[in-house]
Order: sequence, then structure tokens, then C-alpha cells
Amino acid sequence: MVRFSRVAAHAVPLTVGALLLSTGVAAAQPSAVDAATARTEAGISALQGIKKNLSPAERKQSSQLVVEKRLRADRSLAAKLPEYRSGVGVSNAGTVSVDIAAYGKTVANAVEAAGGTVRYAAPDGAVRADLPLSALDAIAGRADVAEVKPAAQATTWSKAGHRDLRQVLAAKAVAATVVSEGDKAHGTDTARTTYGVSGSGVKVCVLSDGVDSLAKSQAAGELPAVDVLSGQKGSGDEGTAMLEIVHDLAPNATLGFASAFASEASFAANIRALRTTGHCRIIVDDVAYFDESPFQDTQVAQAVNDVTAAGVLYFSSAGNSGNLTDGTSGYYEGDFRASSSRITGVDGVPHDFDPGSATQNFDPAMLSGFPVTLFWSDPWGKSANDYDLYVLNSSGGVVASSDNSQTGAQNPFEIAQVPSGSGFRIAVVKFSGADRFIAVGANEGRFVASGSLKAFSTNGVTSGHSAAASAFSVAAAPAAGAFTRPLAPGDPANPAGPYPGQFSAASKWERFSSDGKRHLFYNADGTAVTPGNVSSTGGTTRSKPDITAADGVMTSVAGFQPFFGTSAAAPHAAAIAALLLSGKATATPAQIRAALVSSAIDLGTPGFDTVTGNGVIMAGPALAALGVQPR
Repeated sequence: MVRFSRVAAHAVPLTVGALLLSTGVAAAQPSAVDAATARTEAGISALQGIKKNLSPAERKQSSQLVVEKRLRADRSLAAKLPEYRSGVGVSNAGTVSVDIAAYGKTVANAVEAAGGTVRYAAPDGAVRADLPLSALDAIAGRADVAEVKPAAQATTWSKAGHRDLRQVLAAKAVAATVVSEGDKAHGTDTARTTYGVSGSGVKVCVLSDGVDSLAKSQAAGELPAVDVLSGQKGSGDEGTAMLEIVHDLAPNATLGFASAFASEASFAANIRALRTTGHCRIIVDDVAYFDESPFQDTQVAQAVNDVTAAGVLYFSSAGNSGNLTDGTSGYYEGDFRASSSRITGVDGVPHDFDPGSATQNFDPAMLSGFPVTLFWSDPWGKSANDYDLYVLNSSGGVVASSDNSQTGAQNPFEIAQVPSGSGFRIAVVKFSGADRFIAVGANEGRFVASGSLKAFSTNGVTSGHSAAASAFSVAAAPAAGAFTRPLAPGDPANPAGPYPGQFSAASKWERFSSDGKRHLFYNADGTAVTPGNVSSTGGTTRSKPDITAADGVMTSVAGFQPFFGTSAAAPHAAAIAALLLSGKATATPAQIRAALVSSAIDLGTPGFDTVTGNGVIMAGPALAALGVQPR
């Protein structure tokens, strides 16, 4: 599994647009426009030629896998797509990491027999494996295999930052261990004393990449014993940093961990296992898979639904892909709108992002490896409307694409890996079928204006399992910003008045924090919310994110000093919930939610807003709202 955690504290601009080649690049001469048009037509035509002539086994493979094989075998095709990159990582041994959707439990054996290595096998037969590229057709051609695609990618929502070394050294001189600034900003330090709460009797479990430095943190006194699910230690250290935050705020809570990075199916299984065998009362994660539908609860969200229905409090990072309020949104959604232009020699109708001016430049604002995604409002696993995604460079060449066939049994989803560089454009093409509501995500990128061309961003970035109905989707606000803004009087944990260092209504949220609301068209079982209407006027909306918590805090874990992003915010929120449960063990999830939401401090417009939800949660006011009496 490739790890896609962000390590930059900023993003490069990104823009998105539809394909309208007749207008070309504004500053280009006609000959340059004509040449760019010809390159685009030739590239898309070549890719569509593959799509129209697939073997039975290839029809069950993702377009990127098929194109990668064809490019290696057909020099004439490679000549038509000289700048194309499939995004499929092929190892020196000739293997690719794939997810296989299967009907039985014998596919894993077939993978091994074909020279592959099974990385994870789910009870339902789904397999993640490293498979020889040469064996793809044989595996996909099996009657018990429904689909073979590149292994679904995951990301964590962290952002590294920089802290003055003198501040770090001063903090270490005062305390033997590193304590998150969120402890003070959320008022949990005084709440523990005032209310006599510590997280005792509550188990909080974390899902992230891994806990490589767990032993080191324990030896330094930063963490107590942690119950790690068998075989689920994972790789990486974001999990260790999250556990330290939980322990800082709720020092007597029992801790657990499982990795969410083995595969999407494994992530869902671990969510359920943390409840059933881990006995976790609170679960928190900071992971997203890029193929989680924004329009329907799919496998990870369904696992969240299962555990929350059983009484678990579930917290999840809202994401770091920006918001419309701050002009940082890396997201576009809206009804498909046919462009008046067509592409000579190419089937399908391009989407027009801006009537009358559909050309937009596209510059990736992501570290290498982050994709662009396209979803549309068909039920998951039952799409009969075929949409495709193309990425073009400034000279019109097709550099990436995703043009899987949707014939009634596939997912309404395309994903293209964007190469390094700049000057790209996106084209969304309806190959066949009906108009649908579409969503284009840049995944920590940005949609911005370029020259005279407008940006076409919308709100609604937060999606997937973080937007599950009963989950707490957590936005981020920097703890450091709280240190010059006192909390207004009224906190029972501080009845005397302002307490420097806590959040207040003057605090600001992070500009990268992903916004809502979340528009959905289907129930988890695939039935339509509003049958017959899957356009912008149909479906339903969820008010996400729910709450806001601190980021930009210190941990003892290398690489998370400080720890920015909604990845850092979510464990702060989970720890505050643990304090509430330790103060009132009989509290129901509905009562905990009501206490957190009703006592939160508004950072945006009064009441709910699409960036910070119901506001920053505070430990003392929430305990008071729950009816816990000061000690």
C-alpha cells in the first residue's frame, strides 16, 4: 500500500474545466490550437478504440490495467500516446498491486499459482494481491472473478508544519513528556480537575496507517499499553501520534489500534473488529480511500453504520481538500451539462463547466501520486451510464485517463493519476447514457482561476465514511491561534472568567479543512432516496462536518512535530468524548452528541456552517451540558 499522507503545509493551485477544444488556449496562435486539437483527438480516439475492442477478460479489468498492457505490447499505440502514463505501478519483477472482486474463496489460491502474492483475503472472497501483469487476463477471465483493478489508494489527512525550535525546547524543559496544545485549547486540562474525569473506564481505539514508534513512545512515557489487533500494526507512525493526543487529553482511557491501510475491505473489517473483539466504545480514524462514493454509503461507511448502530461513538477526519468559503475547494459537483462543442472522431459529449466558456487550465496541486476522481449519481455497483475522465497537457496530449465501461454492473467511478507538471486540463465525457449529477475531486488540490477563465469550485468536499449519518466528521482549527484569544466567561470549569489559551468565537479554522454539506442520492442498499430524480433537485443532504477540534499540536513522534490537519483534530474530539463518558458512563450516543454540539463555540455563522459544523467543542461546557457535576 502506497502511503499518501501530506508532508507539505501548503498547496499549489489547481484548476478544472471541461473540454472545448475549439476555443483552445487563449494566448495560442491558430496553428498551435489546431495542433493541440489534433493531439487530443488522436489520443482520446486511440483510448476509445481500446475501450470498444476489449476481450471478455479485459472487460473485467480497469482501463488503466488494459492500457498499460497494450502500451507495452503495441508500439503503434504507444506512438499515438507518447505522453500517456497509466498510473499503474509495475514492479521490477513485473507485478502490479490489484484488488480482485471475487465470488468465492478459491481466487487467492489461483493468484498464488499464477506467481502472485496475496496481501489480504476477505471472508467474502475479495483479494488484494501483487499479481504479474502477464497473469491479469487469466485471473480476470475466471468465472468467479467480477473485477480486477489497481489497488484502491488511501490517504491520511495530516499536514506537517514547522515550529520554532526554541518553543519546542522550552516546552520540553517544563515537562518531561510532550503534551498537545489541544489539552489547553479545549479546556480539558481544567475540566479533568474540575469534574474529576480522566477517561477511566472508556476504551478509545484508533485506525490509521501504523504505529512504528509505539514502543519508543511507551518507553518515553508518552503512551501506556496499547491493545493492537492481531496482525494489524500497520506501517507508518500517524497512528502513534493520534494515540498520544488521545492519551494527553484522556490519560486514563484504555487505548487500542488497528491499521486501515491493508485494503479497503480490511479497513471495514477492522472497524467491526474493534467493536466486537476490541470492545472499543469510541473509534477514531483519519483515513480515506479515494473510491469512497460521495453519493452512497459504501463498504467503509456501512461498517461505520454498523458500529454506531451498536452504540459506538465514531469520529473521523473531515479531510484537507479545502472549502469554498476560503477559496481553497478542490471539488466540483453539479448536474451534467452537455457542451455545445464536439470532438471530431471521438464518441461522447463533454461536460461544460461554464456555459459559453468551457476551457479551463488544470495544474495539479498535489504531491506526486494523488489522483483526480469522478463520480456520478448512479447506484454503486449498478451503473448503466458511462462517463469517462481524461487529463490533457498544455499541448493537447492525453497524459492520463480513466474510461472504464459501465454497462449495468459497475461502479459509477473513474480515477486518473495525474503526472507531475503543470498546465493540465480535465475533460469529463459522457460516453453513453443519461445525464447525471457529477462530482470531480482534486483530493487536496485546488480549483482556481487562470487568466480570464473563472474557477468552478463548489462546496461539498467532505464525503465517504466521514459523512456517515451517525459519525462525527471533524474539521480543524489551529490550537496555536487560541493562545492569544481568551474564552468568554461561562465555562463551569473556569467560572472566574477568561482563560488564556482556550478557543473562542474569535478563533479561526484551517483554510484547508474540507467543507460540506454532503449530497446523497442512494441509501446504503442502493435504493434511491428520491426515485426517478438523481439530479441536483433530488436526493438528500447531511449536515457535515459535525464539529471542529484542534490541530497544529506537538507530539513526540518524528514527522508530527507539530501535527497539522484534520488527522490531528479527530483524536482531540474522540478524547473529549472519552472524558464525557468517564463522567457519565450511562450516557447514550445521542446524549453525548447533544452535549458536544449544544456547547460548541461558533466559529462561523451562528449555528451550523459548512466549514466548522456546529463549532469547536469544549470539554468543560460539554460536561456541564451532559449534567456532570463539578467534583
